[in-house]
Amino acid sequence: MPVYRSSAVEHAAAVAVAARTDVGHSREHNEDAFLISDLARGLAHGSAAAQASPAAAQASMDPPLALSLGVYDGSGGASSPDAASRLAARTVHAVLTRAAPRSSDALERSLLEAIGEAGRAVRDNARRSPQHRSSGTTATVAALCDERLLIAQVGDSRAYLLRSGALTQLTRDQTLLQSLLESGKLRPEEAATFEHRGVMLQALGLREQLRIALSAVELRREDTLLLCTDGLSDLIDDRSIAAALDAHPDPAAAASALIDAALAAGGRDNVTALIARFDGPWLAPPARDHAAEIIEIARFSEGPARRS
Repeated sequence: MPVYRSSAVEHAAAVAVAARTDVGHSREHNEDAFLISDLARGLAHGSAAAQASPAAAQASMDPPLALSLGVYDGSGGASSPDAASRLAARTVHAVLTRAAPRSSDALERSLLEAIGEAGRAVRDNARRSPQHRSSGTTATVAALCDERLLIAQVGDSRAYLLRSGALTQLTRDQTLLQSLLESGKLRPEEAATFEHRGVMLQALGLREQLRIALSAVELRREDTLLLCTDGLSDLIDDRSIAAALDAHPDPAAAASALIDAALAAGGRDNVTALIARFDGPWLAPPARDHAAEIIEIARFSEGPARRS
């Protein structure tokens, strides 16, 4: 039985997904993780999958569609942050598979529950294991229901959407830098030299209270989704990201091109790129203005959901 019934079942559909992660030039361990979850069939591919830890993975899916995609950037230095990122990824997959949401509203609730459960799992692991003390992880997870793509975020790993050559950032960095820029307390030209630019306001596992940003976008034919850690977005600007995605329609080739570009630009952090391309007559063609409209559903805390 599929996780939920999608209108795409009656139509030809194709989702091609690929991801690649690299330790970079400056780190000893790769603290990033990614997971491609085919929830309808109970399958998981990626560096956080229980059966393997590949540096690259790809998958192609047809109806019934029940899909979640996630990137996670661990933190905590010597306290094994890779354990936090991989534990969070596996927890999100397990909760979504168990919940088996069959509607967009149910998927919203399940996605929030999964992120919250992942945060508790990371905190509990830190309490039980001294080597994991103070570890945490970002989480940026996209989940598909019909043509609606939900994006849940904690931290500063980003989601982008390329539509007809135009790139839109779907998430806001939950960082001190971004907060100061939005409040006008820091000018854009000061951002590059801001000494606390790496300070995050949130991460899974680091505090009891968790605020999850949840948004949605209506997919269109030939849309391309990119999820990435800051090892990519800190080094490659939006114009170069758009050019790489546009030049490489194959997600595996696009992921390799972006990772190689980040490494060539210094590769000072772990870097991960997960790319999904959506196509088929189940999706409407893009509108003339090509713009991707971001629907901000709410910002949630753990516990009862509150609509903004």
